Amino acid sequence: MHCSIWTYVGDPDDLVARYEALIEEIPRENMRFHACARTPDGLVMVDTCPSKEIFDSFVASPEVQALFARHGLDRPVERVDFPVVRAYAGGTRVDEAS
Repeated sequence: MHCSIWTYVGDPDDLVARYEALIEEIPRENMRFHACARTPDGLVMVDTCPSKEIFDSFVASPEVQALFARHGLDRPVERVDFPVVRAYAGGTRVDEAS
């Protein structure tokens, strides 16, 4: 499993509204583990994919790029990527070893 952490800086109210509109367009069944946190100066989004290759393909697709651009979330201040060691959601292990 691959984890990507996106950091946005700006008005937290505005960024949360943009995020909520964006997330409504993504099917819930596509989200194995996803979280978004409001910060004092913006927003941090944590997203996972089954692999780095799947993630890279996902974010490079014209449809996903257009979706993020449409909601003004196409330019995070920072994006870092890491392999997942272990992940849980709702008390259930959801990483690739489950």
